[in-house]
Amino acid sequence: MSTIKANEREFMSQVNIWLNEAISHGAYPFEAVSSEASLKTSAKTTNFPDIQIWLSRKSGTGFCGWELKTPTTPVDDKALLEDAANKARAMNADYFVTWNMRNAVIWRTPNWIEKTSHEHRLKTYPAILPVTEVNDLWVASKQELLKARAGEILYDLSILLRDGHLHLVDVDSTFFVHILTEAVKTLIPHIHQALIAKMGKDKKFKEALFDWAVKQAIANYDDPAFYETVSRQAVYRLFGKVLFYLTLRRFRSDLPAMLLKETAPNLINEKLKEYFELARQIDYQAVFEEDFTDNITVPPTAAPFIVALVEDLNRFNFSSMPHDVVGNVFEKLIPHEERHALGQYFTREDLVDLINAFCIQTKDAKVIDPTCGTGTFLIRSYDRLKTLGEKTHTTLLSHLWGFDVAHFPAELATINLYRQNIEDYRNFPRIVSKDFFEVKQGDIFPFPPPKATGDVNFKFDEKLPAFDAAVGNFPYIRQELIEKRFPAYKEKLGRTLAYGWMKEYPELFDSRKNLKLSGQADVYAYLFFHTARFLKEDGGRMGIVTSNSWLDVAYGYELQRFFLKNFKIIAVLESRCEPWFEDAAINTVVTILERIPLKPSPLAGEGKGEGAGAVKEDRDNHLVKFVKIKKRLKDLIPWDMKMEAARRWGGLDKIVHKIEKAGSEHFQIKGTKVENTLKGIASYEDDDFRIRVVRQGELLENLDASGKTVKWGQYLRAPEVYFEILEKCRGGVTPPLLVPLKEVAEVGFGIKTGINEFFHLTNETIEHWDIEDEFLLPLLTSPKEIETLYLDPNNIEFKVFACSKTKKELRNAKQLGALKYIEWGEKQRTKERGGHKKGGTPFPEVPSVQGRPFWYDIGKTAPCDFVVNRFIGERFFFSINKTGALIGDIAFVADLKNRKDIDIFSAILNSTLVSLFVELNGRAGLGEGLLTFYGPDIVDLPVIDPSKIYTEKKKVIIKSFEQLSSRPIKPIFEEVKMKDRQKLDSLVLEVIGLDPKKYLKPIYDGICELVRERIELAGMRKKIKNGKAAKDVEKLIEQVANEIIPNGAKRFPEEFIDSRYLKDAKEISIPNEPLKLGSY
Repeated sequence: MSTIKANEREFMSQVNIWLNEAISHGAYPFEAVSSEASLKTSAKTTNFPDIQIWLSRKSGTGFCGWELKTPTTPVDDKALLEDAANKARAMNADYFVTWNMRNAVIWRTPNWIEKTSHEHRLKTYPAILPVTEVNDLWVASKQELLKARAGEILYDLSILLRDGHLHLVDVDSTFFVHILTEAVKTLIPHIHQALIAKMGKDKKFKEALFDWAVKQAIANYDDPAFYETVSRQAVYRLFGKVLFYLTLRRFRSDLPAMLLKETAPNLINEKLKEYFELARQIDYQAVFEEDFTDNITVPPTAAPFIVALVEDLNRFNFSSMPHDVVGNVFEKLIPHEERHALGQYFTREDLVDLINAFCIQTKDAKVIDPTCGTGTFLIRSYDRLKTLGEKTHTTLLSHLWGFDVAHFPAELATINLYRQNIEDYRNFPRIVSKDFFEVKQGDIFPFPPPKATGDVNFKFDEKLPAFDAAVGNFPYIRQELIEKRFPAYKEKLGRTLAYGWMKEYPELFDSRKNLKLSGQADVYAYLFFHTARFLKEDGGRMGIVTSNSWLDVAYGYELQRFFLKNFKIIAVLESRCEPWFEDAAINTVVTILERIPLKPSPLAGEGKGEGAGAVKEDRDNHLVKFVKIKKRLKDLIPWDMKMEAARRWGGLDKIVHKIEKAGSEHFQIKGTKVENTLKGIASYEDDDFRIRVVRQGELLENLDASGKTVKWGQYLRAPEVYFEILEKCRGGVTPPLLVPLKEVAEVGFGIKTGINEFFHLTNETIEHWDIEDEFLLPLLTSPKEIETLYLDPNNIEFKVFACSKTKKELRNAKQLGALKYIEWGEKQRTKERGGHKKGGTPFPEVPSVQGRPFWYDIGKTAPCDFVVNRFIGERFFFSINKTGALIGDIAFVADLKNRKDIDIFSAILNSTLVSLFVELNGRAGLGEGLLTFYGPDIVDLPVIDPSKIYTEKKKVIIKSFEQLSSRPIKPIFEEVKMKDRQKLDSLVLEVIGLDPKKYLKPIYDGICELVRERIELAGMRKKIKNGKAAKDVEKLIEQVANEIIPNGAKRFPEEFIDSRYLKDAKEISIPNEPLKLGSY
């Protein structure tokens, strides 16, 4: 059987088709492309360029010829270059192209007497590494790479025609953003001064500015710092528009270069508006639509800085900038403390691809990102769908929808989606700048056409479809913070969720139809509920990045219940070896869900098992995977996004399959049914992952039994020994050996005085007022005062004013110091923001002291038994309070119910077993390395019931603890090596029937690993942040050197001066002295 092979002529034919298709869309200044048009290179010779780019075919005006070869012929082959140069000179072309499928070069045409050499190389393209032979032309994935390269070369030729040079400076995001931020620092003082001047002259402008601030959720607009914030936003808004313009110009040859050098300073605003208006006529997605901050104009003093910035930006090659550039630019657009916009943090592409691989499973999948930001999820969804088989740009865009409440990122997403096929802008990205909570199922959105129609009011109506996949990075802002600015915000969210879920999931609402979700819930919790309404009920998937808080905090209960009842929880993934967000001091998880239909199918028949009951049974038997990712994503997903797209997605599919199939051996066929035989937890671990598998029905049973959030974070973080100990000591014995702390102790807050500036007293204040000792108690006001196992009275700096007598009683008892201090306090006011007291609240009227017998009476003042730290680093201990001191609102406190057990319980609380429980009961959501340990976590802390320990055992443990308590507690890594520590921990394990030889080392290894991961994750965040700038500078130096001198340093003068003129040159010697400038 004969084998048909591709050849050079077929390659030429394909390139011709690709180029003409691109030109037909109207984005290029060329008229047509032809193959093998005849050219007279001499009186007797006619040559035929493989590809000819025409400016006008009719007049015979060509622009550039291409010579195409197979990979066996080098692009700089001497004969090839001579032939190509002759053809280029014959058509008076300044440039020609050689391309052997793998390598490509644009050459500047040498004159007739020159040979083509490396100095004529204008641009050398990176090799298409997967292409190795001519038959690769018909390999679909490689053909896509070839087609993309053809488009890239065509685009560069259009820039050469327009500008006469290429923009060859490619710099990664950090270096690029550095230029902008430095310009901002320079420009802000000028804008700030102009803003203050305008505020003083224009009252209407001032009122409009405050209205704008409220809509933007910017608080404290009466604070002087507010005006700097507005100035910064105005600057970034302007820079954003300049950046958009330059980005669009790379794709649209009809936009003129932004040249401001010759513009008078007082006309700079008008000139910028002219450019932006031209761009607005092209970009009908309103990138350049005016915002209120555009009313803050650039003063003449700032014009030179704007001109310099634009000149600088014009050096960059926007067409090849990675997506993280626009993402990082947007990171700087709105300062962290003012953000209300959704999806603020740029999500790295390897994480995005992992989520998309879970959720986008067919080429016709429809995808939504409810908080799309700059569009990274949608851009990578585009690539995912393309790899799955959908090739048409128009169809791909129609499958992708994005929403963002903030105008800037929504428009960046629009531009980024256009960029996926810059020569084809016939369709429009479905990006809407709107609060997603205002969007309902089936809404219709009008989209302007991407090209002018002559009718500015013409719109396409697009109905929001049901989606196969919802992906994204939900925000990290708490709705209670928004509530302070917009009192009706919570009600708005409640109405939105009621509209979507009241009928189908009434359990989310109480008997009065109020939302059950805690008022402390983050916005992302509401978004989970709302986004789910837009999924296809049978199999629609959701893949979302959020804070990991919902796994363990109170509002997580409603989320857990919602997920367990309405979805199959496919996986919850967390990395403990790298931070997924370098700039956000928060730890994150990815949640993958699959929607299930809980209504019976209308097609379901008797005995077919397709009703709601069968669906619930299938849901409950589903295995939930809690996945600890043990490798950095760049190592787990090593394939290049562009050069190895097919391999990358194939590798990701294998990762998804590996995770989803974990535990499949627990499904067994019994008769005509498939049963899940798993009881409890199964674990699977290799170099890449640790996967904990739990039956979904069991998770639901545990949640119902608890009636509150079950800490799912333990499935991701806990060592195996933790589950074994819980099973042996709590679930497998009656009565249980481990009980919640609340059963043996009362847990409460430290003292909240309501007015610390009045109640917290220094020795100086006490002496000044001569306050009587009867009304003074030692008070801990700083965590630094809690450094030892036993509180040290010498470390306590403050006393608290504790008086329950009336002023009359004080006067009668002649306790005038306290009386005068109270009377002084009655005349004082609280401090407002900025430190001034004008307008503050009188102390007796402060809301937090209302309801007391007297405003100055703090109530119960009995000291506690134990101090519970709120924040834990590397040292674990519960301080024992034998000083009689009170604890301020810096920690929690605990009082043992049976006081005779204080000594033994002090030892138990300070065992490493309890430290392990603290680490796993606490919240690891902070990205700064601290464990937070709050009230709900504390009361449920598993502890040994001291009443179940025999007296003789108690004595031995207490004696061991006394020896240990004589020294400071060390960081856990050192503490577990101490002999006295090991002795105490061994005794505590023996008390509950655990062999120290078996359990002590796993406990130590487990807690050390947990703390190390927590601390190192925060350290990595700082290290990455600090090291990135230096890395970028090195990269820039290397890149510039490669572009300017790709073949090494040139020799002078041979490689700088035409050889024809060197014969007239002569060499002169110069003295070995510094160069002096001047005239002779």
